[in-house]
Amino acid sequence: MQIKDIEKADILMNLLIERYKAAHIMHERSLNFAIWILGFAIAMFWILLGKTTLILSQKIVLTIFVVIISFLTKKFLNFIEIGFNKNRMIMVNIEEALGCYKSNLYIEDKALYPEEYKNLDIKKTSHFNSLYFWIWTITIFLVSLIWLEQVVIILKIVRKWFHV
Repeated sequence: MQIKDIEKADILMNLLIERYKAAHIMHERSLNFAIWILGFAIAMFWILLGKTTLILSQKIVLTIFVVIISFLTKKFLNFIEIGFNKNRMIMVNIEEALGCYKSNLYIEDKALYPEEYKNLDIKKTSHFNSLYFWIWTITIFLVSLIWLEQVVIILKIVRKWFHV
């Protein structure tokens, strides 16, 4: 089957539009999920800051629960990130095929897209890295709050030992 150049361009444009839509959906889905997890964390903070006193076994179970939820959240977001990165590779291939990185093709003396956009280090600028940092920060604060009372008790004992 022979495809004419104009038909190839139409096909590539349609594919690129779909890839851009998919990238936006992946960003939105990951952010919405992270916001949902933040809401869950706020509810946990609310409970822990209340007058609720947890016994040791409850603290251990709650800590395990928070850590597991955090790892599952990271795993879920990582799957979206993998799909996003594969999608980005496809987008760059289509953009290259359309000549978006070639000088003088669309704009005189420059390319439509800068070369560094094609070679962008996703790991350093990743939307997902921000979400991972957010999730681990929330996890550390929740676990700290779960054990805060225990730490205060230990500090009081240490002060008594050293007469501070």
